[in-house]
Amino acid sequence: MLDTRFNIRQVARTLSLVENRRPESHAILQEAYQTQNHIPVIGIAGPPGAGKSTLVDRLAVHWADQGDQVAIIAIDPSSPFTGGAVLGDRFRMNRASTHPRVFMRSLSSRGHVGGLSRAVQDVVAVMAAQGFERIIVETVGSGQADVEVATLADCVIVVSVPGLGDQIQAGKAGILEIGDVYAVNKSDLPGAETVAAHLEANLDLIYHGRAGINESREKAGRESMLYTNATVHRRHGDPGTGESFWRPPVVRISAAENTGTEMLCRAVDDFLGWQHTSGRDRTRRAERLQEHILRLASGRLLAQSLPDDTEHPLPLLADAVTQGAMTPWEAAGIFLDALSNAWRQQRAADQA
Repeated sequence: MLDTRFNIRQVARTLSLVENRRPESHAILQEAYQTQNHIPVIGIAGPPGAGKSTLVDRLAVHWADQGDQVAIIAIDPSSPFTGGAVLGDRFRMNRASTHPRVFMRSLSSRGHVGGLSRAVQDVVAVMAAQGFERIIVETVGSGQADVEVATLADCVIVVSVPGLGDQIQAGKAGILEIGDVYAVNKSDLPGAETVAAHLEANLDLIYHGRAGINESREKAGRESMLYTNATVHRRHGDPGTGESFWRPPVVRISAAENTGTEMLCRAVDDFLGWQHTSGRDRTRRAERLQEHILRLASGRLLAQSLPDDTEHPLPLLADAVTQGAMTPWEAAGIFLDALSNAWRQQRAADQA
């Protein structure tokens, strides 16, 4: 069971209300966001078969043994046809599932792309308000598109393993832009050193300096030869300024053998400490909420503006595109105009 100050059944029921958007969830979320309890959220991203669940198990137990109340959110992919999900990640987390200071919650992606669930931001806020001190979010493992976790987590661990691709895979832009710490798992297997070397070589094109915290120097060291992406430098600091910057470390681990876990946890905590000192944690939280507000607004707009009747314009627009009468871009513009008109009518009705 969880620590005695938590009612595990009540926590689970509360999260179910939020995930399923029950009427009671409004008051729950209002209280959660008013609490403003900012705790570290660690995202775990990587392809299927990378050993993410086993790694989450090790990380959660490590931090729980140090006294933290740890919550795990495991996102499982759902069927695009039935919406069902196996929710089986917890079977690989047998140590964490029996630890008295670890709480686990599985969420279905429910068709949401990007590796997360629509409800995950609200679930994180509620867990923080409940008194947890660290949250680990494991994404579905969709591969190179599994990048939305970068807008949710305070620190993203990108997990790689030998045998799943060549050095070109390590250089994919999305992978290099979302990682705050890189973990090469299954380091006891052949090819692990090569994977780590390829990651370091690609990071060399973006960052000079050593892994971890570096003191910036006026354009000292190598210039960025490949990427000048503002997202990278905003999150990790710009080496061209007088402030310190962060170069993501590459840590070789074996989650199954529990080797390298402490080094990986130390790298995560170092990054979180640097991010807090530099004030980038506040910027990251603000960006996270901006994304969440946009998702909620678009979802509510569609939900309120898609009546189930024969007058709906979407089938007509699809037919027009099929017949060559207009392009998809033109149809999208007409559709947005219809949604906007429906939204204004709904607002007027609400205010009447």
